[in-house]
Amino acid sequence: MKRYLILPVIFVPVWGMICVLLLHFQIFFHQDKKREIGIEKMKINEEIYRSIIAPKEESDRNIVPLEEVLLIDEAAMRRDLIMNVLNDDPENYIDMLKQARMNDDVEVVHYAITGMVELSKEYESRLQKIEYRYAKEPENQQLISEYCDFLQEYLSQGLLEGQMELVQRNQYIKLLKKKLKFKEDLHTYVCLAENQMQTKEYEQVLKSLERMDKKWHRNEEYWILRIRYYVELKQGKELKETLEQIQQEHIYLSAKGKEALAFWQE
Repeated sequence: MKRYLILPVIFVPVWGMICVLLLHFQIFFHQDKKREIGIEKMKINEEIYRSIIAPKEESDRNIVPLEEVLLIDEAAMRRDLIMNVLNDDPENYIDMLKQARMNDDVEVVHYAITGMVELSKEYESRLQKIEYRYAKEPENQQLISEYCDFLQEYLSQGLLEGQMELVQRNQYIKLLKKKLKFKEDLHTYVCLAENQMQTKEYEQVLKSLERMDKKWHRNEEYWILRIRYYVELKQGKELKETLEQIQQEHIYLSAKGKEALAFWQE
């Protein structure tokens, strides 16, 4: 080994210790400065947080029910409301859009009708797709169930009127009956009876109720539907007997069911 290579070997441990000491003193003397920087950063973050929260709290004070805004004389506010609904999720505000169609503000009416038309187009597009699939697989149980769920949603939105609504309700009834051939369940019978009442097929409603009575006699949904049936037909005697039967047989009713029962007993 050459002599000049001995010097680096000797001084490496020495310089290592010196570097460690220098680093230690550097950390010690800058500790207070780092603490100040950390505190300052926390203050800045707090100010940013307050600046974000404050406007939100301020905006909450300006929240007004949608129905009330439509009655306000400020045209700009009404128009902003409709635009926000159209940009947000108009499907959740269909009732409000229907009210807006009757507003005195022509621009508000235009926006509301535009929103309703766009929603109708979206549902029609979904309807065509599921009709196409059903035409190819008319015995597919899962598809039939999916088709029923879609029509229930579509009809509940109130977008269909007149003959178009009747056509889809009749199709929905056919699908529900087809679904029941595969498997009988209470929910499907409830949907069937409700739509048969909508189409005024009261003889068919009675058949559905009789089937429900055999399989789900003590279920409150059956009794509520039976009450509705007698009310629609204005059969007071049968309605009174049904109300008495509910009490005599101690049929369990939820809070909602008890409320409906008390209403018809008055």
